[in-house]
Amino acid sequence: MTQAVRSPPPDAEHWLEALPAPVLGVDAGERVRFANAAAAELLAGFGRGILGRRLSEIFGAEAPLTLLARRALAAQQTIAETELTLSGPGFSLGRASVAAAPVGEGFLALVLQLRARARAAGPPGGNSAARTLAHEVRNPLAGIRAAAQLVARDDDPELRQLGLLICEEVDRIRRLTERLDPVQHQAPKRARVNIHEALERVRLVLAPTYPNVKISERYDPSLPDLRGDLDQLIQAFLNIAKNAAEAALSGSDPKKKPKQRSDGAAELAPEIVFVTRFRPGLKIRAAATGAARPQLEALVIDNGPGLDPAIMDRLFLPFATTKSNGMGLGLTVAADIIGRHDGRIEVESAPGATTFRVLLPLDPENDAP
Repeated sequence: MTQAVRSPPPDAEHWLEALPAPVLGVDAGERVRFANAAAAELLAGFGRGILGRRLSEIFGAEAPLTLLARRALAAQQTIAETELTLSGPGFSLGRASVAAAPVGEGFLALVLQLRARARAAGPPGGNSAARTLAHEVRNPLAGIRAAAQLVARDDDPELRQLGLLICEEVDRIRRLTERLDPVQHQAPKRARVNIHEALERVRLVLAPTYPNVKISERYDPSLPDLRGDLDQLIQAFLNIAKNAAEAALSGSDPKKKPKQRSDGAAELAPEIVFVTRFRPGLKIRAAATGAARPQLEALVIDNGPGLDPAIMDRLFLPFATTKSNGMGLGLTVAADIIGRHDGRIEVESAPGATTFRVLLPLDPENDAP
């Protein structure tokens, strides 16, 4: 009787390559030596690739993922964390559960599981600070709305429009503060959302706050709707756009007219530009079990002096700010909201041109035209 010949088992890299979850192999020097297909897809924005680069180069020296890997290498034991922020110099991928497991001598496997759903509500009273903040913010909203309603009755059409806008913003803020309360917290209320509706609301809110900043739009009108929470997306883009407007103003004196350059041309006035377009050839998988989906791209571009290199490594982490009167939470909130929508944020910055790029997934039935 002839005995069947068994083929040799595949090596470890073959098994890891087949996993739907992103896996990075890291050596004792914290350099990436292996990335399976899912990890390469997740970090597709790195033009030079990630192999051979240190974790600190990709995610930042003090990034949560870098510190987790460093601890696991030092202790030579498996360490896992949930709700870990996946961000680095110029990008945010949302949050993930990460397991760092030693594999052999001085080698580490990082297994990433992106958060597929928003967190469930915590127990009542589990976040008293958030509840107190929500309560204190909601208290004056009724008075502000009443005053705005009076403004909306004015004979001046511009004042009427401003009063209605304030009422709509008060209502949106009230809805958002209700979600800060763990008792009332709900997952994003997903519905069909036109990205241009969200950006137009941001423009209307921003214009009277930053009258010296020119706001331009370059929209692709053929883009399909998203499935998302309109209030949350407005808040995310508003935080990004406010950051851009302040950056644009920081490079000029808003009280002075633009000066003439030596070549006779006028210096550029502070400006931010909203751009929307379909991202061809890019599909991203939000979770290990999910399908790769085509992406809509929304850009917020300012012509300010550029981001401070010292803050790029922690741009999306809480309390990262160079402003004397800033709390450093705006971009953190924006990144969290975009992460809840299975999206990502990328940033490119140079003097005169800083671009915040938001990628949001389209449903398969809403593929590009």
